[in-house]
Amino acid sequence: MRQLICLLMVMLPGTLKRLVASRLLGWEIHPTAHLGRSLVMVDRLVMGPHASIGPGNTIRHLSELRMGEGATISSRNWIVGVPKGAPVYPKHPHRDPSLVMDDFALITVGHNIDVTDRVTLGKQAAVAGFGSQILTHNLNLVTDLFQPGKVTIGDYGVLMSGCTMQNNTAIPNRSVVSAGSVVVTKLKDELTLYRGNPAEAVRTLPETLKFFHRQGRQQQVEEQMTEWANGA
Repeated sequence: MRQLICLLMVMLPGTLKRLVASRLLGWEIHPTAHLGRSLVMVDRLVMGPHASIGPGNTIRHLSELRMGEGATISSRNWIVGVPKGAPVYPKHPHRDPSLVMDDFALITVGHNIDVTDRVTLGKQAAVAGFGSQILTHNLNLVTDLFQPGKVTIGDYGVLMSGCTMQNNTAIPNRSVVSAGSVVVTKLKDELTLYRGNPAEAVRTLPETLKFFHRQGRQQQVEEQMTEWANGA
Protein backbone atom coordinates (compact mmCIF):
# COMPACT_ATOMS: atom_id res chain seq x y z
CA MET A 1 0.00 0.00 0.00
CA ARG A 2 2.83 2.44 0.84
CA GLN A 3 4.38 1.85 -2.58
CA LEU A 4 1.07 2.61 -4.30
CA ILE A 5 0.68 5.82 -2.30
CA CYS A 6 4.23 6.87 -3.22
CA LEU A 7 3.53 6.24 -6.90
CA LEU A 8 0.33 8.28 -6.79
CA MET A 9 2.08 11.14 -4.99
CA VAL A 10 4.32 11.79 -7.99
CA MET A 11 1.45 13.51 -9.80
CA LEU A 12 -0.22 15.24 -6.85
CA PRO A 13 0.01 19.04 -6.43
CA GLY A 14 2.28 20.27 -3.64
CA THR A 15 -0.31 21.03 -0.95
CA LEU A 16 -2.14 17.74 -1.39
CA LYS A 17 1.15 15.85 -1.63
CA ARG A 18 2.25 17.24 1.74
CA LEU A 19 -1.08 16.30 3.32
CA VAL A 20 -1.00 12.73 2.00
CA ALA A 21 2.65 12.34 3.00
CA SER A 22 1.95 13.48 6.55
CA ARG A 23 -1.26 11.59 7.22
CA LEU A 24 -0.71 8.35 5.33
CA LEU A 25 3.06 7.93 5.37
CA GLY A 26 4.05 9.75 8.55
CA TRP A 27 6.58 11.94 6.72
CA GLU A 28 7.58 15.36 8.07
CA ILE A 29 7.63 17.99 5.33
CA HIS A 30 7.95 21.62 6.37
CA PRO A 31 5.31 23.96 4.88
CA THR A 32 8.05 25.84 2.98
CA ALA A 33 9.72 22.67 1.62
CA HIS A 34 9.20 21.58 -1.99
CA LEU A 35 8.72 18.00 -3.18
CA GLY A 36 8.65 17.93 -6.98
CA ARG A 37 7.67 15.22 -9.44
CA SER A 38 10.08 12.58 -8.23
CA LEU A 39 9.56 9.00 -7.17
CA VAL A 40 10.30 8.90 -3.43
CA MET A 41 9.85 5.54 -1.68
CA VAL A 42 11.47 5.75 1.75
CA ASP A 43 10.43 4.64 5.22
CA ARG A 44 10.92 8.09 6.73
CA LEU A 45 11.25 11.50 5.07
CA VAL A 46 12.12 14.68 6.96
CA MET A 47 12.40 17.94 4.99
CA GLY A 48 13.34 21.10 6.86
CA PRO A 49 12.47 24.72 5.97
CA HIS A 50 13.04 25.47 2.27
CA ALA A 51 14.44 22.00 1.61
CA SER A 52 13.79 20.90 -1.96
CA ILE A 53 13.59 17.78 -4.11
CA GLY A 54 13.32 18.67 -7.79
CA PRO A 55 11.83 16.68 -10.70
CA GLY A 56 12.95 13.40 -12.20
CA ASN A 57 14.69 11.84 -9.19
CA THR A 58 14.35 8.20 -8.16
CA ILE A 59 14.83 7.75 -4.41
CA ARG A 60 13.89 4.37 -2.94
CA HIS A 61 14.62 1.67 -0.36
CA LEU A 62 16.03 4.14 2.19
CA SER A 63 15.30 3.82 5.90
CA GLU A 64 15.47 7.60 6.12
CA LEU A 65 16.00 10.65 3.96
CA ARG A 66 16.67 13.62 6.22
CA MET A 67 17.19 17.09 4.75
CA GLY A 68 18.10 20.14 6.80
CA GLU A 69 17.17 23.75 6.08
CA GLY A 70 17.69 24.64 2.43
CA ALA A 71 19.10 21.21 1.53
CA THR A 72 18.53 20.43 -2.15
CA ILE A 73 18.37 17.37 -4.41
CA SER A 74 18.08 18.91 -7.86
CA SER A 75 17.05 16.55 -10.68
CA ARG A 76 17.60 13.22 -12.45
CA ASN A 77 19.49 11.61 -9.58
CA TRP A 78 19.33 7.88 -8.84
CA ILE A 79 19.49 7.38 -5.07
CA VAL A 80 18.79 3.77 -4.11
CA GLY A 81 19.44 1.75 -0.96
CA VAL A 82 19.13 -1.86 0.17
CA PRO A 83 16.42 -2.32 2.84
CA LYS A 84 17.39 -3.38 6.32
CA GLY A 85 17.06 -7.12 6.74
CA ALA A 86 17.92 -7.89 3.13
CA PRO A 87 19.46 -11.40 3.03
CA VAL A 88 22.48 -10.25 1.05
CA TYR A 89 23.92 -8.61 4.22
CA PRO A 90 23.24 -11.14 7.04
CA LYS A 91 26.45 -10.27 8.93
CA HIS A 92 25.83 -6.51 8.99
CA PRO A 93 22.64 -5.95 11.03
CA HIS A 94 23.71 -2.44 12.07
CA ARG A 95 24.17 -0.91 8.62
CA ASP A 96 22.03 2.19 8.07
CA PRO A 97 20.63 2.73 4.53
CA SER A 98 19.97 6.44 5.05
CA LEU A 99 20.85 9.71 3.33
CA VAL A 100 21.39 12.60 5.74
CA MET A 101 21.89 16.14 4.37
CA ASP A 102 22.73 18.98 6.73
CA ASP A 103 21.65 22.60 6.17
CA PHE A 104 22.10 23.79 2.57
CA ALA A 105 23.78 20.57 1.45
CA LEU A 106 23.39 20.04 -2.29
CA ILE A 107 23.15 17.16 -4.77
CA THR A 108 22.96 18.58 -8.27
CA VAL A 109 22.13 16.62 -11.45
CA GLY A 110 22.51 13.08 -12.75
CA HIS A 111 24.39 11.45 -9.88
CA ASN A 112 24.20 7.78 -8.88
CA ILE A 113 24.21 7.29 -5.11
CA ASP A 114 24.21 3.82 -3.56
CA VAL A 115 22.76 3.95 -0.03
CA THR A 116 23.47 0.41 1.11
CA ASP A 117 24.92 2.17 4.18
CA ARG A 118 24.67 5.75 5.40
CA VAL A 119 25.67 8.67 3.19
CA THR A 120 26.17 11.95 5.08
CA LEU A 121 26.58 15.42 3.60
CA GLY A 122 27.63 18.10 6.06
CA LYS A 123 26.56 21.73 6.15
CA GLN A 124 26.90 23.35 2.69
CA ALA A 125 28.53 20.16 1.33
CA ALA A 126 27.98 19.53 -2.38
CA VAL A 127 27.91 16.67 -4.85
CA ALA A 128 28.44 19.14 -7.67
CA GLY A 129 28.38 19.08 -11.46
CA PHE A 130 26.98 15.82 -12.83
CA GLY A 131 27.70 12.14 -13.26
CA SER A 132 29.41 11.17 -9.98
CA GLN A 133 29.01 7.84 -8.19
CA ILE A 134 28.92 7.26 -4.45
CA LEU A 135 29.21 3.59 -3.44
CA THR A 136 28.55 2.27 0.06
CA HIS A 137 29.26 -1.40 -0.58
CA ASN A 138 31.83 -3.58 -2.29
CA LEU A 139 32.44 -7.25 -2.99
CA ASN A 140 35.22 -8.79 -0.89
CA LEU A 141 36.92 -11.11 -3.36
CA VAL A 142 38.55 -13.13 -0.57
CA THR A 143 35.30 -14.00 1.22
CA ASP A 144 33.00 -13.54 -1.80
CA LEU A 145 30.69 -11.48 0.44
CA PHE A 146 29.33 -7.96 0.03
CA GLN A 147 30.54 -5.47 2.64
CA PRO A 148 28.80 -2.16 3.42
CA GLY A 149 30.57 1.01 4.52
CA LYS A 150 29.57 4.59 5.20
CA VAL A 151 30.50 7.63 3.08
CA THR A 152 30.84 11.17 4.46
CA ILE A 153 31.36 14.56 2.86
CA GLY A 154 32.25 17.10 5.54
CA ASP A 155 31.03 20.66 6.00
CA TYR A 156 31.72 22.76 2.88
CA GLY A 157 33.29 19.72 1.20
CA VAL A 158 32.83 19.39 -2.57
CA LEU A 159 32.81 16.39 -4.92
CA MET A 160 33.10 17.65 -8.49
CA SER A 161 31.79 16.11 -11.76
CA GLY A 162 32.46 12.53 -12.78
CA CYS A 163 34.00 11.38 -9.50
CA THR A 164 33.70 8.07 -7.66
CA MET A 165 33.65 7.63 -3.88
CA GLN A 166 34.07 4.05 -2.72
CA ASN A 167 32.66 2.72 0.54
CA ASN A 168 34.33 3.63 3.86
CA THR A 169 35.62 6.91 2.44
CA ALA A 170 35.33 10.54 3.44
CA ILE A 171 36.03 14.06 2.24
CA PRO A 172 37.13 16.39 5.06
CA ASN A 173 35.60 19.76 5.87
CA ARG A 174 36.39 22.61 3.46
CA SER A 175 38.08 20.44 0.85
CA VAL A 176 37.52 19.81 -2.87
CA VAL A 177 37.87 16.63 -4.93
CA SER A 178 38.65 17.54 -8.53
CA ALA A 179 36.56 16.28 -11.47
CA GLY A 180 37.13 12.68 -12.53
CA SER A 181 38.88 11.63 -9.33
CA VAL A 182 38.43 8.35 -7.42
CA VAL A 183 38.30 8.47 -3.62
CA VAL A 184 39.42 5.15 -2.12
CA THR A 185 40.20 6.15 1.48
CA LYS A 186 39.22 8.61 4.19
CA LEU A 187 40.95 11.81 3.14
CA LYS A 188 42.29 13.69 6.15
CA ASP A 189 43.45 17.25 5.48
CA GLU A 190 41.09 20.22 5.44
CA LEU A 191 41.55 23.16 3.06
CA THR A 192 43.01 20.81 0.45
CA LEU A 193 42.45 20.10 -3.25
CA TYR A 194 42.51 16.38 -4.04
CA ARG A 195 42.90 14.91 -7.54
CA GLY A 196 43.57 11.65 -9.36
CA ASN A 197 42.99 7.91 -9.17
CA PRO A 198 43.42 7.37 -6.31
CA ALA A 199 42.70 10.90 -5.15
CA GLU A 200 45.72 12.52 -3.49
CA ALA A 201 46.44 15.94 -2.05
CA VAL A 202 47.55 18.38 -4.76
CA ARG A 203 47.74 21.70 -2.96
CA THR A 204 46.44 23.69 -0.04
CA LEU A 205 43.38 25.87 -0.57
CA PRO A 206 43.14 29.38 0.88
CA GLU A 207 40.85 29.73 3.87
CA THR A 208 39.48 32.91 2.24
CA LEU A 209 37.62 31.08 -0.55
CA LYS A 210 34.08 32.47 -0.52
CA PHE A 211 32.57 28.99 -0.86
CA PHE A 212 33.92 28.14 2.60
CA HIS A 213 32.07 31.10 4.11
CA ARG A 214 28.59 30.60 2.68
CA GLN A 215 25.84 31.47 5.13
CA GLY A 216 23.02 30.01 3.04
CA ARG A 217 21.53 29.95 -0.43
CA GLN A 218 18.08 31.15 0.51
CA GLN A 219 17.44 33.38 -2.49
CA GLN A 220 18.77 30.74 -4.89
CA VAL A 221 16.69 28.02 -3.24
CA GLU A 222 13.53 30.15 -3.40
CA GLU A 223 14.12 30.87 -7.11
CA GLN A 224 14.59 27.15 -7.79
CA MET A 225 11.43 26.34 -5.86
CA THR A 226 9.45 28.88 -7.89
CA GLU A 227 10.82 27.51 -11.17
CA TRP A 228 10.05 23.89 -10.22
CA ALA A 229 6.62 24.79 -8.88
CA ASN A 230 5.75 26.43 -12.21
CA GLY A 231 7.22 23.71 -14.39
CA ALA A 232 6.98 20.50 -12.36
